[in-house]
Amino acid sequence: MKNTNSRIQSFVVSLIFIFFASCNKEQSQVNIPHSNNEVGMNYLKGLEGKWIVQGGDEGVFGWEFDLTSRGGVIVERLKVGTPTEMMTVYNLDDGILIANHFCQLQNQPKLTAVSSKTDGNLHFLCNGKVGNTKSHDELHMHGVHFQKKDSSLIIWMDMYKNGSVAFETKYELFRAESDLGIALTQ
Repeated sequence: MKNTNSRIQSFVVSLIFIFFASCNKEQSQVNIPHSNNEVGMNYLKGLEGKWIVQGGDEGVFGWEFDLTSRGGVIVERLKVGTPTEMMTVYNLDDGILIANHFCQLQNQPKLTAVSSKTDGNLHFLCNGKVGNTKSHDELHMHGVHFQKKDSSLIIWMDMYKNGSVAFETKYELFRAESDLGIALTQ
């Protein structure tokens, strides 16, 4: 009996040790996948069309959301008509809302819609895979966030390097056919 209790105690201590040894603050936060991916997909579908951005030093440029593949894919074109134009493709994969971003940095972060307490309506975070890089620590878009306002859409991107936010880019988009969109293009 004493031998059995000793084995159980050793086993429990081993499990506790393994648990604490595997948890450290260097690990990235575990993110919960978005709970209703259909709602997220419909949110993106609602963005379909042409948008205008006043990009500060970058000037005025276009931003587009196109629905394709019988409504199953949203193609986002960022900074349309500029040397730094980019593209993101959104779709459901086995019921999970994902995004593949084709960046001006020539890398391709793979993102997943996640639940978040951050302001905004829809959030995507990098799933740890960034094409055309040697390491996940290289500069890449690690998160993209959407927030609808009364007459505009705010999109911001978290740019990561070496495991932390290096900087954030933020844009306010206006529908091209809106009064503000028309005013920006004149």
